[in-house]
Amino acid sequence: MRFSNKTRFLIYITVLIFSTYIGYLLGNAFCIADSKPNCLTDILIYISIVCLSSLIGTYVLVNLSEKSITEWNQDLEEE
Repeated sequence: MRFSNKTRFLIYITVLIFSTYIGYLLGNAFCIADSKPNCLTDILIYISIVCLSSLIGTYVLVNLSEKSITEWNQDLEEE
């Protein structure tokens, strides 16, 4: 079984929004801690790192859950 494209889109957009916010918060926190006057590059770096790692993790989890649901459905059909 596979998730519909609409469901996948909603999952990835939600993860992207929250990851962007978390990366923004991390960038601001470390910028304030370092007392830098211009933090835009640091914030963008943190946003990109957090978004990339979150999207890769979500991709893996979505594929594993699809595989698990498929195997579970096959086991139920065999019984």
